[in-house]
Amino acid sequence: MNLSFLSPLFLIGLAAIALPVIAHLISRKNSLKKSFPAVKFLISTQGQLASRSRIKDLVLLLLRALILALIVLIFAKPAVFSFSQKMDKTPVSVAIVIDNSFSMGYEDNFKRAQDKAQDMIDSLPDGSFAFITALIPDNYNESHLLENTRLLRKSINEIELSFSFTDNEERLQDIFSYLQNAPTEKKIVALITDFQKNGWSNEDVRKPWLELIDISNGTNSPNHAVSGIDLNYINDSIRVVSRVSNFSNDIVAELLTTTQLGKQEIREFIDIDPQNSNALEASFTNYDISLPGSGSVQTTHDKLKADDVRYFISNYKEESRILIVDGDPREDSRLSETYYLARALETISENAATNITILDNNSILNKDLSDYQLVYLANVGEITPSFAKELEKFVNDGGTVVIFLGNRVSMGSYNALLKNILPGELLSLKEDNLSLILSSASIFPKDITDRTDQIRVEKLFNISIHPESEVLFKTTDDSPFLIKKELGKGNVFMFSSTADTSWNNFSITPVFLPVIKMIHDLPNIKKNKSRHYFVGEPVKIETIEGNDSTIIVDPRGKELKVNIESGEFQNTWLPGIYRVETDSKLNYSFAVNVDPRESKLEKISIPSIESSPEQTRDLVKVFKEIWRYFLWGVIALFVSEAAFRGIFS
Repeated sequence: MNLSFLSPLFLIGLAAIALPVIAHLISRKNSLKKSFPAVKFLISTQGQLASRSRIKDLVLLLLRALILALIVLIFAKPAVFSFSQKMDKTPVSVAIVIDNSFSMGYEDNFKRAQDKAQDMIDSLPDGSFAFITALIPDNYNESHLLENTRLLRKSINEIELSFSFTDNEERLQDIFSYLQNAPTEKKIVALITDFQKNGWSNEDVRKPWLELIDISNGTNSPNHAVSGIDLNYINDSIRVVSRVSNFSNDIVAELLTTTQLGKQEIREFIDIDPQNSNALEASFTNYDISLPGSGSVQTTHDKLKADDVRYFISNYKEESRILIVDGDPREDSRLSETYYLARALETISENAATNITILDNNSILNKDLSDYQLVYLANVGEITPSFAKELEKFVNDGGTVVIFLGNRVSMGSYNALLKNILPGELLSLKEDNLSLILSSASIFPKDITDRTDQIRVEKLFNISIHPESEVLFKTTDDSPFLIKKELGKGNVFMFSSTADTSWNNFSITPVFLPVIKMIHDLPNIKKNKSRHYFVGEPVKIETIEGNDSTIIVDPRGKELKVNIESGEFQNTWLPGIYRVETDSKLNYSFAVNVDPRESKLEKISIPSIESSPEQTRDLVKVFKEIWRYFLWGVIALFVSEAAFRGIFS
């Protein structure tokens, strides 16, 4: 912002400041001094009074001079101005999109984005229409195309900073589609953003109708964050293992980290190398681990405060236990059959109390599976009749088995011993160069369905599907890739290819983690006891049948209703601890946290109209008059002058 005057000729009036100065000098009396012995005893008192009188006169002189100066400045119409893109006089319909993803909370980026939107409104040609919207709508009520600038400015102030991010390209396309009914021929979507990479799937997203405005000044944005929490339960103690990440190129030294569980608190100072993470362990002893509790891990705040704290729920009984059976273990774990599967489950465990056990083929043949909720079989070759019966009992009792096939699998052994649980019969092995398509989208979100074409399959089993089974993914030649079967109270999922990259690239694509998480989070996997979610993620609420008094109390203490029909709670827009209450009594709590992916403040290289040489030549000044503030200053000075004169008269 810069200061200017819309009527600068009035500044000549500043010469009027000389008038009270001249009047002050004329009023001074220079009398002839004569000695008068009879009043010598009053000399000291007279000096004090004269000194006070001079101070009073000087203060009044200053106040009156300031009053005159401010009056002159009011007539000169002071205004602050900034530069905005020049628009021709052709009316335009523009959607001004303010990026409110949580990375915009860095320093004052969000405030600068709102100010920029104000400037754009002020520079619109006559007859133009606009509407203000947030990149992440959350609970924001979308405005409509308006010509009234006052209402548009009001819409800007109604947008709040979010704690999540979205698919930017899809959201912007939806906004542009809304503009198609606008009354003007020219239609523009202007995104005011910090250009953080999260939310963009492509580097180059330029469109003829899209203008990108960078308000981050192109500066580096060092940031640290609490990026994950794991809980371990040992005897009568809880061990909280938190990961604090440094996303900057400088070391973070002496960072105060506080781990809190209930009323207990553990503090520690840590150092983190550039672009690295540190694991911090805090053990709480003499704690009744059978009782649910809540806590947090928090660091000293930096310029992005939203990711400096992470919340968790502790409850030993609700820990999810997962067994992974590695049929092809290697000395180097990176070459193991289950390497990518284990990494995916470790990522999921950041948001759910999960205990993962990895065993080889021989170790599970006489294993009792009743302690587990999920069992993964990855290229397991040897299946005994007793283990086959244990698997069948496990699924019927509500467990879930996920089977990845591979070169160690014997088709005859699987078909004979696992015929009651397999979703299909293994027929033969084939090689080809295939991609995947979605056969059923019933359980998968759009971010999975849009990316299946990235998967390449070179080798897989031909499978004859049982009538009660459902194909979720298939290859482009209609061969099943992922099959689901419900059995008793549980589920069986079978992949016709491997869990590693020897037969396909599935495990290294963006589809792998969401698919594994979807299987992990299915409501009928025994009983979904997840208590940790990301901002914006829907939560399946456990309600009492026939009782509609269940409410959710959010981190700010606001009471929210649950959709009784679906039992799903959607309003998880704030990070923190949520309480589920029935008849004013606490049932349980769950934690909502920001997605740590947004904490890595890495910018994309899309050209901004703010930095484009062609656009820079077309910038114009946008003025905002501030003379009203000077008027209030004049009134305040008049009151001060009168009060001062009355007190010292």
